[in-house]
Amino acid sequence: MVATNKSPLFVVEEVLCTYPISTIYDSCPRYLFYALLLAVCVTRWTGWLSDVFLGAAATYAGTAAIQAFILVSTPAKQHTPQPVSIPFIPDNTSLWDQFPALVTGTDEIDLRPAAIELDADAVLSIVVTAYLVFLPLQCWSRAFTQDRIGFLLFSVWNVLMLAGSICSLVYWPRLNKTPVQYAFCLPQLPPMDTATSDGWESWQLTTTWNNSVWNIFNNDTLLLRLSDVCFYPCFNTSQVLRQQTSLQAVVGSGVNRFSRRHKWWDTVIYSQRYIYSMIGLSMVLNVLLMLVKVLPYRSRIPSSRVWQIWHERKNIIQGLKEDFSIAVYATRPGREPVMEKTRTQLALWKPAAGLFTLRAASSWAKVTFDIVIICALLFSIVISPLTVIAFIIWIEYYIHHDGPSQEKPQQVGQWAPLVSIVLLMISAAVYKLKYWVAPRHEIEHDIEKLKQKLAYLQGLRDGALNASAGVDSSS
Repeated sequence: MVATNKSPLFVVEEVLCTYPISTIYDSCPRYLFYALLLAVCVTRWTGWLSDVFLGAAATYAGTAAIQAFILVSTPAKQHTPQPVSIPFIPDNTSLWDQFPALVTGTDEIDLRPAAIELDADAVLSIVVTAYLVFLPLQCWSRAFTQDRIGFLLFSVWNVLMLAGSICSLVYWPRLNKTPVQYAFCLPQLPPMDTATSDGWESWQLTTTWNNSVWNIFNNDTLLLRLSDVCFYPCFNTSQVLRQQTSLQAVVGSGVNRFSRRHKWWDTVIYSQRYIYSMIGLSMVLNVLLMLVKVLPYRSRIPSSRVWQIWHERKNIIQGLKEDFSIAVYATRPGREPVMEKTRTQLALWKPAAGLFTLRAASSWAKVTFDIVIICALLFSIVISPLTVIAFIIWIEYYIHHDGPSQEKPQQVGQWAPLVSIVLLMISAAVYKLKYWVAPRHEIEHDIEKLKQKLAYLQGLRDGALNASAGVDSSS
């Protein structure tokens, strides 16, 4: 087509090029994941039921964590910006009705094809939420960590979630650095609001972007070979784990306009500091409580047993008072041995000399550690749930601006995970009735197997006792 005096050869419009959120991370599976985490916390003492919920939630979060590793380790190829000359269109043009994101008032743009990976938003929401829930469970609940192997398994899973969270938090800010993208269209044929890539063909880019654009619109044969009414350079990008045909270009009107999107990003970043502060505080508190369980320190506070603390609160308070009295008594002058008395006499600041004796220091340290533990536990009980709720609301509000879901709830990709979990629950419930329907010989067979297992465990116990006795005798 040939340009006329009133019509330019082509026009340029801002577009938002994205890889939409994958079906597995769409709204329904994601909300189901949040519900599973809540169900794990509510049913953690039921055994088989909580195991079903925990297994489903953990495997889903593990998949997201692995994708976070891949996204960070294999970033998309960065193209070099190239100048492209375009027809000058005044700001008061009549083309605004057909092209709401029209580029006006300039005859040159910088073009650097790129695309936004929206899976990064969903992956961030999943792995961080999983870590914020799994870590307090390991600190508070005995149901999942009452044996050593359970504690080790939970620790490995928390390390995986922590690594996935770090990778997601590292990758996520890159989305804001994606440059503005453009579509080159005929002024007589405005594009659809959303265009999907049919794959990139090598003939569309010959030498430079400037030459390619002008060659296409000056050659009707090349123009007719385009799979769409517009030419989208961002379709020349690729992303790991994605098919190129899943790439979409949305007209950058309204909130999708580059300038407005950056202003909205500034708002997100402003609130991000508060969310990250809550996440950091929650993590520090729970890691401190977990260290108390691991380190050889005998505290008066059973940090992993929240309800037991409440039931034994009077004994705990009385014990803290006794420890405080012992510390005060040890600080008084004249209560220390000869060596400590000499050290006290040589101290530079006499009023505080009593604090630097070994007995006084250990007594005050015990009181201080116990108070820190109980304060950390109380703050963790309050802050951890609030952090999870605040983060989910914040990240889901952000994901809401990524656009509508690819699938609706009635489509199989959205309700299939829920059906799978329901069927798994039914299977687990039926299996719990095993001995109600089992015949006599099957029960006797299981009894024999349990006896063999019991004998095996007793052998392991006796071997461990003999080994420890041998070590004690040799020492």
